[in-house]
Amino acid sequence: MISKERAAEIAGLYYDNIYQLCHFRLHDEETAHDVTQNVFLFFQEHCDELDDVRIKKWLYAVTNIKIKEQFREIAKREKEILFGSSSAFSSSAELVYEMELNSLLSDEEIEKKKKSILESLTEKELELFEAVYIKHMKYAELAKALNISENALKARVFRLVTKIKEKAYFAFMAVLLLLMKI
Repeated sequence: MISKERAAEIAGLYYDNIYQLCHFRLHDEETAHDVTQNVFLFFQEHCDELDDVRIKKWLYAVTNIKIKEQFREIAKREKEILFGSSSAFSSSAELVYEMELNSLLSDEEIEKKKKSILESLTEKELELFEAVYIKHMKYAELAKALNISENALKARVFRLVTKIKEKAYFAFMAVLLLLMKI
C-alpha cells in the first residue's frame, strides 16, 4: 500500500518520463498533458491498492492503456467527422467498406492495403489464413493436419485475427489521415 505522501513523491519522480512517452507517441503537447494527467489521476485513485516495488512498471502499463484509449477516441472522432454518427459502424472494416461504396477509396488503394496486410504475415500465418478463410477448413480437420489440438488451433487463429485487425486498423487510420489532408 502506498500512502498519499509517497504517491505525491512518486508522481514527482515519474511525471516527466510519463509525459515524454505520451508526447512521443501522440505527437501533440496538449493531448500528451491530458493523457499524463489521466494516468496520475488513475494512480491517485488506486495508490492505496498498489505496491511500491513495481510502481514504475505499473505506471508505464497504465500509460500505454491510456494512450490506446486516446487513439480510439481520435478514431471515433474522425469517423464522426467523415460519416456523422460513429455508432453507424461497428468496426473499421465496415467503415472502409462504406468508404469504398462512396468511392472515397479506389479499388487500387484497397487492394494495396489488403496486399500490405497479407505481406506482413509470416509464412505460417499466411497458410493458416488460407486454410481457415479461403479454403474454409473445419477446425477439427485443420488441427489434425497440423498435429495440434483444436484449442491450440483456436488460439493461433485468434492471434492471427488480432494481428490482421491491428494492421487493418493502422491502414484505416492512414487512410483517414490521407482523406483529412484532401
